[in-house]
Amino acid sequence: MRKLLLSLAAFTLVLVGQDKSAWKIQYELPKQVKANYDTPITVKITGADGKPIAGAEVETILTMVEMDHGEFKENAKQVKPGIYEAKQKFIMVGAWQIEVKAKKGVNSASQKFRYEVKE
Repeated sequence: MRKLLLSLAAFTLVLVGQDKSAWKIQYELPKQVKANYDTPITVKITGADGKPIAGAEVETILTMVEMDHGEFKENAKQVKPGIYEAKQKFIMVGAWQIEVKAKKGVNSASQKFRYEVKE
């Protein structure tokens, strides 16, 4: 019984060591973003050690902050190790929330960003 408890404790430590908060998610948009045009969203995902997280399933989700137009979801494709790109359309001027969800195996992370479309 004691060996089982020690094994479970060790397994729990491994899972805690893979906490989703250890991933860092960043996004980048072109310098000029216009409403109603396809816009590339570049996402960079790194681990706690700064190394790229390659081969993840990455999704971008857009929602307007002040109006309910629903969610606009788009899968991102890996263009380089740890670098993913999705094309999204901001349908109008205003404040938007960009949510990025990433998953690889049992590890996952998500991050929300606010962005203002001005024209």
